[in-house]
Amino acid sequence: MKPKNKRRILTTIRFILGIIFLVSGIGKLISGSEAQYLVELLATEFYWLIEYSSFIVITTSIIELVIAVFLLWGRYLKWALSAMLLMLIGFSSVLFHFYLQGMNVEGCGCFGAFGFSSGLEFTLIRNVVMMLLVIVAFVLTNSDNG
Repeated sequence: MKPKNKRRILTTIRFILGIIFLVSGIGKLISGSEAQYLVELLATEFYWLIEYSSFIVITTSIIELVIAVFLLWGRYLKWALSAMLLMLIGFSSVLFHFYLQGMNVEGCGCFGAFGFSSGLEFTLIRNVVMMLLVIVAFVLTNSDNG
């Protein structure tokens, strides 16, 4: 593949992922009640989480915003992509846990005030697609250096 095409694909993926995390981070800072509810649901098994549910949602939102800025800016891409992949794996693990438990969670609270509510299955599929985009971007980032 031509280097110019690689850069275009990488830029497209960076912007898609960056905008998703930007909207998600801002949305949860405006209203993180649904995301906080998921943390509290998880606290039924990990009791200590209940005390930190607000802190967890706010911290997650800020980290998402930092990752979004780096992706949109085009700097520290390997760090941003790695952090994003780890966050997506973490989010998906929690959601998959709820799915395996047979819980009927209406929305993940992923986008906070901006809604976009969807069930667990759709959210898990969306996360898998985003993880694949992160991996493709990582491969393209590494191929530019080689």
